[in-house]
Amino acid sequence: MKNLSILFLLLYVLVMPSTAMASHIELKPCIKVSHCVREELNVDSVDSPYEKVKSIIENSPRTKIVESDGDYLHAEVTSRIMKYVDDLEISFSPEKNNLLIRSESRVGDGDFGVNRKRVDLLISNILEN
Repeated sequence: MKNLSILFLLLYVLVMPSTAMASHIELKPCIKVSHCVREELNVDSVDSPYEKVKSIIENSPRTKIVESDGDYLHAEVTSRIMKYVDDLEISFSPEKNNLLIRSESRVGDGDFGVNRKRVDLLISNILEN
């Protein structure tokens, strides 16, 4: 019976995430910088940075949030004319108080600067007061 209790406790700890553990996702680096942008942004001066970035993305045209868990957000951005889909990922690290932003085209060797413009506009909107 004692072993069963220990096993149950162990399974509970493994299955239920701890709020003390950081759950943010580290975004992978850009392999092809011709169609990928990855930036880290300190958000000490921003109130509720994750909620703010989520609101900005929710109100962006042709952008659909496909995953959001409180400190990680993944959105798909569809281009207006060619209907290509780009991935936009945001990871918030409360310990460091920063946002990691990554935007990458799924197809092609170049993006005509679209991902850079997207990330720069997002950062600009986040830092607005």
